[in-house]
Amino acid sequence: MKDIKTAIFIAYKSLVKGSKSTLLLLVFILALSYLNMMFISGILAGLQNVFETTMINVLTSHITVGPEQEPEPKQYILNADQVRRQIESIPGVLATARHYSLAGSISFDKDKNGITKSVSGTIIGIDPIQEEKVLTIYRLLKNGQYLSPTDTDQIIISSALAGGYGVPAPSDLGGVRAKDKVKITYPNGVIRTYTVKGIYDDTIGIFETFITTREAESVLNTYNSASQILVKTDLSLNTLNGYEHKIKLLEPKLKVQNFLDILGTVAAFLNALNLISFIVGFISVLVAAITIFVLVYINAISKARQIGILRAIGIKQRIVVLSYVLQSLFYAFCGVLAGAFLVFAVLTPLLNRYPINIDFGYLSLVHRKMVVVLGTISLVAAGLLAGFVPARIVAKKDILKAIWG
Repeated sequence: MKDIKTAIFIAYKSLVKGSKSTLLLLVFILALSYLNMMFISGILAGLQNVFETTMINVLTSHITVGPEQEPEPKQYILNADQVRRQIESIPGVLATARHYSLAGSISFDKDKNGITKSVSGTIIGIDPIQEEKVLTIYRLLKNGQYLSPTDTDQIIISSALAGGYGVPAPSDLGGVRAKDKVKITYPNGVIRTYTVKGIYDDTIGIFETFITTREAESVLNTYNSASQILVKTDLSLNTLNGYEHKIKLLEPKLKVQNFLDILGTVAAFLNALNLISFIVGFISVLVAAITIFVLVYINAISKARQIGILRAIGIKQRIVVLSYVLQSLFYAFCGVLAGAFLVFAVLTPLLNRYPINIDFGYLSLVHRKMVVVLGTISLVAAGLLAGFVPARIVAKKDILKAIWG
């Protein structure tokens, strides 16, 4: 205990009598390192969060249940309403909705002169009431109205497919608007003309067209079936894997996937974001460690004579080393506190109030507790090590050589 008190006293005197400008510069550099680490990890986590939320809300929901694959692949889930009721009985499942997935060629005569433009696309049969509980397409309408359950001669299409809402693409229809007429040719030979009831903002370019379940069953000549069932869950009550397991127990023959499984290569992209965040964090910690190392080493070298005198009057080597380690910890803590203030009291509230508008959502900083804790511990540990090594090198010098320089 006496050694620790002595080390604290020496560290205190060194800090008080040292250069204040150097101290402020070091703390500023460490604060920027912490800011860089937390900002990059937070912005990448925010990007991942926006992307996942968009996929869940407009494309896949949390879990998708598909038709039986073994021993023989089936085209549809039969008795879909009964399957939905069973799934909805699972605690934590908020809602389900069934989809029919069709293909078709959509044709539009923009100038009403008999010259049509045709685009192949995916056509989804939905129950609008069920759909509102699972996906948020109904909130994204740019033009017109959403579907009603009884609509059989009306559709809604994506803005990317309609054309005229952004950069023109070869795969769009050239400028469809609400109340325009389009013709859809289905693979089974059925041809029908629809009125475009609404156009939704296709933020991720999925080029989908929606018809009602009633119309899809009329085209496919089926009833109470589904190409897939979308499941919305409460992730605060269970994990995705936990819900998957429970659904498989109820319906072992059906194919159950969570949104990450469905996204495939996109999931690899999200993993790449985590890797980038780790690399940036590692570089930030390394920069902080090198900064502290250089400053402590230069400081120790410049005070080699004082260290020699301390050693000559009986101050133990470990006390001298500990005093420099304490100084390093002081620098690290000050840097972390200053950086945390900039991140959590300035940048985060600012971006929460004024998020960055990207194509598929609004981006702000997202801080995961584990990342913040590990980043803080890493920076402090780097300061500890960076202060110990140079102090140890200088303190081990021969006492007379240190005093005489």
